[in-house]
Amino acid sequence: MTNATDGMLGGGYYDAHSAFQAKVAATGQALLEQAVAAIKLRAGSAATLVDYGCSEGRNSLTMIASALALLEGHEASSFLVLHNDLPSNDWSGLACNLAKPDSYLQCFPESRALFAPHGFFERVTAPASINLGLSQSAAHWLSQQPSGLDMPGSLYRSDAPPEQRAKILAQAAADWQAFLEARAEELSPGGVLLVQMLGTDGRIAPPRVSAASLLGLMNKCLMALVADGAIPAEAYATYCFPVVPRTIEEAKAPIKGPLADRLELLHCKLDAVPSPYEQVLAETGDVKSFAASYTAFTRAFSETSLSGALFRSAPDPKALADRFYAMLQQNLAENPNAYPFGDLTLSLIVRRRG
Repeated sequence: MTNATDGMLGGGYYDAHSAFQAKVAATGQALLEQAVAAIKLRAGSAATLVDYGCSEGRNSLTMIASALALLEGHEASSFLVLHNDLPSNDWSGLACNLAKPDSYLQCFPESRALFAPHGFFERVTAPASINLGLSQSAAHWLSQQPSGLDMPGSLYRSDAPPEQRAKILAQAAADWQAFLEARAEELSPGGVLLVQMLGTDGRIAPPRVSAASLLGLMNKCLMALVADGAIPAEAYATYCFPVVPRTIEEAKAPIKGPLADRLELLHCKLDAVPSPYEQVLAETGDVKSFAASYTAFTRAFSETSLSGALFRSAPDPKALADRFYAMLQQNLAENPNAYPFGDLTLSLIVRRRG
């Protein structure tokens, strides 16, 4: 299976340009307290955590430290933390973050870290071994491109024609079920999983889909490159940007259906997380800085997927990527209020029965 993305940009770039993802993680503190309180863990036991989709770790290490403090309050004796992401992840960047003085490894001497380089749509560790699973801003990614797409003028769930959107949603549903099936195997009885991902309210007209305006701008710029011959039209027609925000009902479906005998739903809710880029723009009025930071944020999460699917056939793929993000930044500078991120974060807590 070819991955829909090779992960986020490494070399510190994603860490430096993921303020939105950091803000989502910061909003999860109350949910984390609820999740840890729900874990069935015998006093004096070792606790094992997994961070699914860790990237370089900037946005999850603080939450892991909070989780360890909460588990310590439940009299856990020691901690094992598995950091999971694709083999192509910047693991050296994560190792550098773990070596910093404020790392949980320094704050909790009884903790140890392991790396699990594996896609999270399958089991990544031993069965029934995990007490707490965490995943921030990762589970909305697809495992692969949906088959049979034909949408030469569209890029995303929100603007795909109905028959093509059905193919995207079918892939997203299969991936979400696979993700939860793998977690149901890995969680120990009484173990808990907390997921935060992009969501949509599912309204008919008009639905509010996270990042729809930004992806609309990306589509506009990419279509200009298709018209210019820089991107093959046939490649564009079979590609969707492989992130699918879910409705509450879509998130609940596997738990209420085929996994109901193994997982119980403790929490499922949509909450808006304001864009930090738009907040700074409102406070400062600095359009140039806004356009640069919003573009860098977009590049950090999108370049690997776009390069692997659309830019790779160019004589100079890096130059084409630079051209695309320059177009994006120019549009944001010219119309700074036209492309809000419009986030709805979908948060979910489940517990393994038993």
